[in-house]
Amino acid sequence: QKVGEGAMSKSFSICVVVLALATGCDAFLPAASLFGRSKASQIPRAVSSARPVASRATLGLRAQVGSFGQEDAEVEIPELNEELMLLMAMDVQKKRAVPEGSNVIVFGALDRLGQVVVKTMDKDGRFKPCVQTYEGYENQTKWKIDGTDTIFPEETSVFYNRLPSDVSACVLCVESASDVDQLKGVLSMRLPIQRFVMVSKGGIDLREDDWKLKMNPFLQLDKWNLLEETLQQYAENADWDYTIIRAGDLQGGPFFNTNFMFDKALEDRIFDGETQGIVVKKGDQSGKTGRDVLASCIVECLGRPEAANKVISLTSHKMFREDGIKCSVDNALEIAPDAGKDGQTGRPRTVFTPSKEEWDSAFEKRKRANADRLREVIQSVHVGGLLQATCNPLSRHFVLADSFAYAARFVTSEINFDEADCDVAA
Repeated sequence: QKVGEGAMSKSFSICVVVLALATGCDAFLPAASLFGRSKASQIPRAVSSARPVASRATLGLRAQVGSFGQEDAEVEIPELNEELMLLMAMDVQKKRAVPEGSNVIVFGALDRLGQVVVKTMDKDGRFKPCVQTYEGYENQTKWKIDGTDTIFPEETSVFYNRLPSDVSACVLCVESASDVDQLKGVLSMRLPIQRFVMVSKGGIDLREDDWKLKMNPFLQLDKWNLLEETLQQYAENADWDYTIIRAGDLQGGPFFNTNFMFDKALEDRIFDGETQGIVVKKGDQSGKTGRDVLASCIVECLGRPEAANKVISLTSHKMFREDGIKCSVDNALEIAPDAGKDGQTGRPRTVFTPSKEEWDSAFEKRKRANADRLREVIQSVHVGGLLQATCNPLSRHFVLADSFAYAARFVTSEINFDEADCDVAA
């Protein structure tokens, strides 16, 4: 029996050699060779590298250059100039927007801001809101949008004690600072998301120069700062895009009927009626922010690539400012009038939010800044020397495309771009 097994093994080896000679040795290269390690032994992306972009760039170039022969291929490459490179990079950047029709899960949806976010997202129609909550939440929720019989719109997908698996983005819109461990628990679930939008608190960067902000225990600015840093670290390691919106003291909202403090309910209604402008800035600012306009800003950030990997701040203002945007849409959510006395119809709701064109104007500065930054990166990347070092025109074409893709990734992040980063991106 042993002799027979030896003969069979020898015959099999001869067949392998013959087959290798016939098909070429490349046919027996390991399937995982392009990836550097087998799938089973891959290190999780979150711990394998603090700079996943650089590692993927090197991997992509090694795979593409090694996939072609050393002889020149007959490929016609268009003449490249700075404008063409800029257009290619901007096209890559546009893909960072969350696709329309995607499911978006909203955390903190039972609070006032969360309910307005879900209502705004449903009314906008570009994204499908999802909510994770517990059974019986209807009877334990303090707030309810005026003129509605349910907490959430009928089209909202509600999940009990579990999370949906097919979401493309997450929104965290709690009105008070969450526990950092809770945020880490959500981020560690490895949801297949593309963007994570978080509402934070204005004044984080200003607290070191303003003792009133730093010493105010109700603002919890240090805790909000830790939440921001946690999200940014997880987003970089997991290759998510993030958007952090720093809001001022939250005011207003369609909750006149369920606010048992009449003076506060009246104050919020007056705030909504008198506020007709907003200021959107990169970085930080302090002030007051209306819930309706903040919810609209959250939905806008989901669909805008220029908001990816940015920290912006949003405040509401009664008077028009030169650095601000006027709000012209009145009662965009079509909230019914509040309850009047003796069953009579009360006062119609007045609240102003930006139109689509006005939001375009608010984000136009970010678009121009991104374009200027992309132009600067393209001028800095050592494309010429890189092209001369590649094997053939076809591989040079792929290498050039990779350099634009990763340059766009660097630009949309908050990473400081220096000479070494240029080499890595290229």
